[in-house]
Amino acid sequence: MSAFFGIDEHNAQGFIDHNVVCLPHMPDEKPDLHATVASIKNEDVVFIKHCTEQMELHIKAVGLVQSDYPTENEMGICLPVKWLWQGEKVPVNFDEAVPLCGEALYEEHNILVQREILDLLPPQYRPPH
Repeated sequence: MSAFFGIDEHNAQGFIDHNVVCLPHMPDEKPDLHATVASIKNEDVVFIKHCTEQMELHIKAVGLVQSDYPTENEMGICLPVKWLWQGEKVPVNFDEAVPLCGEALYEEHNILVQREILDLLPPQYRPPH
């Protein structure tokens, strides 16, 4: 199964319009190409998230990465994404705190959140059960 990567909505303006996900920048304005970023691959699931002050996770968009190879454009270093769902979804039965709410980009390991994200995808993009 693909990996899941959450992207903070404040760092995602324009991603949907340009069908991309761009790598976050370090404080010196250089792209952060380490750890999580380097592991994003073709067909991984990416989602744009928003966290409320009460630490509730809201899913705003879900897409699939379309290539292993980033390109550079006016938005930075980006991977092409096919955005398949947009809206507002709050995962139910989410029984743990959201420790990564403040992270611009992170890999989502919570199986309950992963299932909620998969359920938002059109049926032809969901893995077989």
